[in-house]
Amino acid sequence: MRRHTLALIALLSTPSLAGVEIQQPVWYVELSCKGYSQCYAASNGSYTGSFTGARKFNDPSQATRFLNSLTSSLRSKSPQLQQGFTPVCIEGQPASTANAKRC
Repeated sequence: MRRHTLALIALLSTPSLAGVEIQQPVWYVELSCKGYSQCYAASNGSYTGSFTGARKFNDPSQATRFLNSLTSSLRSKSPQLQQGFTPVCIEGQPASTANAKRC
């Protein structure tokens, strides 16, 4: 019984590990599309009005290759390479600061 109690105390006293949300840089292609307040390349031949559906890259050189592969119909929509941020959950990180957003 005593071993179980000590093990339980040791387990409860260790810092808790949780997922921590960070903002990861991403690159994407923004377009000017008639009828859309925001427009993004979803593939080299299609577009979307949703940032969620936009094709995103962690590497700017991959994003540039994608930009150069766009079909003529998307090239006519004034494509521009943009950098933004997207939330990513990093699992198993100690929540060491009060400002860390758990996920």
